[in-house]
This record gives sequence, C-alpha cells and structure tokens, in this order.
Amino acid sequence: NEYERNFIEKIVKDVSNKINRIPLYVADYLVGLKSRILEVNSLLNLESNDGVCIIGVHGTGDKYGLEYLQEQLLDKTVKLNIKIQNVSEGITFIRQRLSQKKVLLILDDVDKLKQLQCLIGEPNWLGQGSKVIITTRDRHLLASYGVERTYEVCGLNEEEALELFKWKVRKNKTVDSSYEYILNRAVNYASGLPLAIEVVGSYLAGQKISEWDSTLDKYERIIPTDIQSILEISYDALDEEVKSVFLDIACCFKDYRLVKVEEILHAHYGYCIKNHVVVLVEKSLIKIKHDSDVELHDLIEHMGKEIVRRESPKKPGKRSRCEKSSKKFESIGMGKISFRVSILLVFEHEVREYGTFDT
Repeated sequence: NEYERNFIEKIVKDVSNKINRIPLYVADYLVGLKSRILEVNSLLNLESNDGVCIIGVHGTGDKYGLEYLQEQLLDKTVKLNIKIQNVSEGITFIRQRLSQKKVLLILDDVDKLKQLQCLIGEPNWLGQGSKVIITTRDRHLLASYGVERTYEVCGLNEEEALELFKWKVRKNKTVDSSYEYILNRAVNYASGLPLAIEVVGSYLAGQKISEWDSTLDKYERIIPTDIQSILEISYDALDEEVKSVFLDIACCFKDYRLVKVEEILHAHYGYCIKNHVVVLVEKSLIKIKHDSDVELHDLIEHMGKEIVRRESPKKPGKRSRCEKSSKKFESIGMGKISFRVSILLVFEHEVREYGTFDT
C-alpha cells in the first residue's frame, strides 16, 4: 500500500545518506603512503571499541569561525542542520548528539587549542570506539590537549621522491637515463617534501629537460612562491622574538652545536633563548639531532633566508642578517660601511658579534 511504500522509501533514503560518503581527495598520484598508513593504523588501535582514541599527526590556511566548524561537525555526523548562535550552544549540541555515536573524526591543520576544546572537548563527548585524528604543525598543541599518541610525518625517501617527481613531470613516460643527474638534482632540492616535489615538478613539466638546470639554479637562489607561502604559515604564527631567533639560525647556525648557538644568542635574548629554541622545535621549524646539533630542512632554511632577502632585494647590505660566508660579507661593501647588520656575522669557524650598524 501507499504508506508501506513511502515508509520503505524513507528507510532507503535514510540509509543511503548514512553510507553514501564522497571520498576525500588526497592526491593524483600516491607515493609512500602504505607504510605510513600502517603506522597510523597501529596508533588508532582499530580493533578496540573501548573509550575514544585520539592521535596527533605533526610535522613540516584560511580559518573559519568556531561556530561554523561546530555546525559542519553536526551536519556531517548526525545530519543536524542548524544555525549555532555561539560556541557554548555548539558544545551543548555536540555533547548531546555525539556522546552515543561512534565516529571517525579528522581535524586537519589545527593551530589553536580552543578549536579542540570546542569541537571534541573531553573524550566522553564522543561515543565508545570513536577515533580522532588531529593534524597540526604544532607539537606543543597536542601535548597541551593531552594527546599521548603522536606520529611525526617524515619526508619521502629518495626512491619515493624520485618516483613522484618522474610522474609529475612526465606522467608515465620514461626519461632518458642520460638525464638521471638532473632528476636527482631536482629531488635533492625538494629534500623529500611532497609539496616541493609537486610544485617543482609542475613548473618543470612544461619545459625541455635541457632547460631544467637553469630553472633549478633560480630556485636555489629564490624559493618558488607556492612553496614559500606554505612554509611561512608556521613562521607567521611565532611571536616577534622567536621569529628573530629562527632567522638567526636559518642564516647563520644550521648544523652548529646547540650549546654553542645558545651561548652566542644568549647575549642578545638572555635566558629566554632556551624557551625560544623549544618553541621552534615544537613548531617543526628546527630539529635537534642527538640532543646536540641544530638541524633545519633545506627548504625551511631557504624559506628563512628568503624572508631576510625580501627585506632589501637589491641591496644585501641593508638586510638584517647575512649568511655565514666571508665572501657574502665582502660583497655587501664593508669598506664603504654602507650596511645595516642587526646582530652578528659568522665567518667559517669564528663568530663575532657586531651589534647594530646604521648608515
């Protein structure tokens, strides 16, 4: 009868809405994901339905208001389409509607603790067996929220990077073995960062292979804007003094012993320098290798140097810092004293503090 038919149609529509999920776009060509997925799955403890499992993914955008994010969460999980007036109201709805529901929730590019507090709050806001993945550039944010299980995203290895780069520039076409050196040069420039491989590959795809050398020469001097803008997101989130420390390290102290870096910069920043270094590590802008050496990803280093270069593109002597090279220093005109150097200059194995010069 009519009632029965309408009732069945309603059930079918309701079930379809629940299972008909649009797949998330990841990338055109996936490289090196299998091993990383296995590691994340092991952290998620997929076989367990006890409690709520929250993991953080950290490593090397535009933000909506919290009310909007709460509305999206409720709409996507329980089909509750409402206009939330304030964050407190949103929290009440989330706790009421999701506490008995098992969900898989991915919070991408989180940069403020408040976002986590207003979207998932306490584990009891979600149903038993729920899994939450939080991605962020800030390791400290995960610790502040109490996330104990974390996964650090590492770059692609050389073989994976080469595979992705070859696909990006030539799709499935083979590349003559005589050009192997230029392929390796491009991959080395990207240093395993998928974003950089894709950007550089896209730029080189429209060029003859014989032209790649000159293009890469340019990128080694000035980092492509597409890469620079993404990398600068973490830098922009720093306070002014921590930004200054990062630029000092990027321009002068890569691969220096941590104790030496802190000793030198203590004269300018005082005892705060230790905290500033910790912040840079938590933001994934630097790494401390074996608790002793200060390391930066090559492109993070280039990003910092590009920020300094933009201070005075045409006149290096007007920049706040110069690189650790006596040749570079000589080139900015020390004899004419026509320069401004804010802290220090590093020559080979010697460090001299100059203070600030204005002309």
